[in-house]
Parts: sequence; C-alpha cells; structure tokens
Amino acid sequence: MRISTSQIFSQSLRQMNSSLSDVTELNMMNSSQKKINRPSDDPNGMGKIMELDSYNQSLSGYLDNGSVADSYLSLADQSLVLASENISAALETAEQASTETYTTTQLRMMAEEMESYLDSLLTISNTQMGTSSVFAGTDLESNAYEAAIGVTLTNDSLTTSDFVALTGEADESVYVRFDSDGTIGTDELIYHYSTDGGDSWTFATLVAGDATLALGTCQVELTAGTAVTTADGDGNGTEFIVRRAMAYTGSDEAMSVNISENTEIDMTTVGSSIFGGISSSTGEPYSGQNLFETISDCIAFMEIGDHDGVAACLEKLGDAHESVEAQAANIGARENKVSYTQQSLSLVQEITNSSISREEDADAAQILVELEQASYVYEAVLTSSSRIMNMSLLDYI
Repeated sequence: MRISTSQIFSQSLRQMNSSLSDVTELNMMNSSQKKINRPSDDPNGMGKIMELDSYNQSLSGYLDNGSVADSYLSLADQSLVLASENISAALETAEQASTETYTTTQLRMMAEEMESYLDSLLTISNTQMGTSSVFAGTDLESNAYEAAIGVTLTNDSLTTSDFVALTGEADESVYVRFDSDGTIGTDELIYHYSTDGGDSWTFATLVAGDATLALGTCQVELTAGTAVTTADGDGNGTEFIVRRAMAYTGSDEAMSVNISENTEIDMTTVGSSIFGGISSSTGEPYSGQNLFETISDCIAFMEIGDHDGVAACLEKLGDAHESVEAQAANIGARENKVSYTQQSLSLVQEITNSSISREEDADAAQILVELEQASYVYEAVLTSSSRIMNMSLLDYI
C-alpha cells in the first residue's frame, strides 16, 4: 500500500490536534477543578447540575428571608420585654394610687410618673429595624403610633360615639363639666373646663346651633342631638376629660415572608393588637385589652384625684399586661418556627451542595495524573511527527 506525503502530514496533524485537545481539556479541568465546564462535556450531568443549582438558589432565598424575619422578631421580642417591665411598674403605681391613702397632690405626682411609662411605651411601639417599623404591619416606612387626643369618660352620661372629632393639642388633661341641661346643637349651654385638675376653671358658652366646645388648645365636637345635664362635682351629670392618646397609624395586616416552599411567617406585628390606642382612621379606641387607652385613662383620673377611677383602671391594666405577654409568646413561637426551619433548610442545602460537588467537581489527584499522561503523549506525538516529516527518499540514497 502506497502512503503519500500528504497522508503522513494529515495523519500527523490529526494526532497532534487530538493530543493537544486532551491536554487542553485536562488543563481546563485542573484550573477550574471541575470536570464539567460546559454542556458538551456531559449533557446529562450539566442538566442535573443546573437543576440542583436552581434548587440551591431557592434555598438560599428562603434562608435569607428567614434571617431577616428572625431579626425583626428578635427585636420585637426584646422590645416587649422592656414593655412588660414598664407595664409592671405602671401597675405598681396604679395600685398605690387606688388605695385612697394619697392626697390629690400626690396623685398628680404619680400621674407624672405614669406619663413617663406612657412615653416609654410609645417609644417601644415605634421600634425600628433600621428604617423599618417593627410594629406597623406592612407600613414599614412609617411609625406605628403618633400622639393624638382622646377622651376619658368619668361616668355613663356620654359614650365614645357621642364624640365626633377631637382636634388641637392636649399637653395637659382638660377636665370638662356642663353647667346647663339641654341638647347639643339646639340649646345654648354653659360649660367650664380646667387644665390643672380642677384647681381653677374657665367658663364658656356653647351657642345654640353649635356643637364644638372650645377648650383652649383643643376643640371637641359632640354629636348634635346629644342630651347633657348639669354636673354637680360629685361625679353626677355630664362631664369628661380630654387628654393625650396614641393613634395607631400602621397597617392592620402583618408583613409576611416565605421561609420555605410551604411555610409563611409574619415577620412584623400589628401594633394595635399589642398596645391598643385609637384608630387613626375612625378616631375610636380599639376594643379588647387596650394598653395605651387604659394608661391614659389612669393618668386622667390621677390628675383629678379620682381614686375610684384609678381602681377601675387597675383590672384593665392587668388584663392589658396579660395580653402583651400573650403577644410576646406568639412572637417567641414565630422565632422558634423560623429557627427550626432555618436549621432544616441549612441541612438540605448542605446535601444539595454535596450533590452538586459530586456531579461537577474533579478529582484533583486523578486530573494531575491524567494531565501528566496527556502531556507525555502530546510530546511523543510531536517528536515522532517531527522525525517522520523530516524523512525523505534522499535520506536513503
């Protein structure tokens, strides 16, 4: 069989390219430490790797969500511990004030102490994680509560539904009493109010057809048609106290995140379910155990020296404390749920990473051996090809 020079060249070149390709492929594996660097290396293996990598990324997303949720819940938990301490101190002060062994002056001093607890609880209710509110539900960018005006009813002559609007500011509680019998919006009525707990009074007239009482720095609009009677100073007749209140400005729905494929958790909390207060949209106090309103009522009764009023707030304050503790327990349960889920997902992620490694990672020692062999073969091909290509018929003449 005759072998031409062109055949020799073609065969030599093919062998050199093949050997060089093996060296290049093994060198790439050695550099990347991966046996699959492109789909053509192993289409089936690359498909498994892509599927496992996609699953691994979803696990990372759930783990990130869980980490964020845990931070919010942990901060809320710590905040409610401080809130509970403040409520306990407020309960002690209220118990002392309800015993009728203290003078009106002493009760007013206790009211100042209760104000400090109220301010502290307001700060706690507006706790933020960075710039995001913890107790404002889905309204992360706003405070959960802001200062407002509320009303304390000293008897059953009026109800909260009789008040249409309270505007202005009430840095000091305003004690209001009517001096006339009649109907709001129909009759001319005389009333007087005090901003120092009843030590001094300012008299004013509500003209016929008007329903808004002017009380210095604030105004109270009553429902037209409401019947009022003369207050005698002993708790009878129409009277009430306008005082500070806390209005909930957050959302009524918590911010939820997925911490696993089938698990969703509330990472924020609806503040009104813990602290109560009044609704910023309706102006009405929240029903149930209302911490802010109970403390505000207690302060108002202390300022006018009403021991019985303070005593009436005592049980409500205890119930509100229990409600806060229950909410703290709920937050703790959510923390535990996040923690257990995180542990499970971390274990699954470790297994997934191991599976990906088995599919794509190269055996470093084996690669080095094969690379050495391939390099030796390539050098041998180059040497033999060089010798053959240099041979000619003249070498034998």
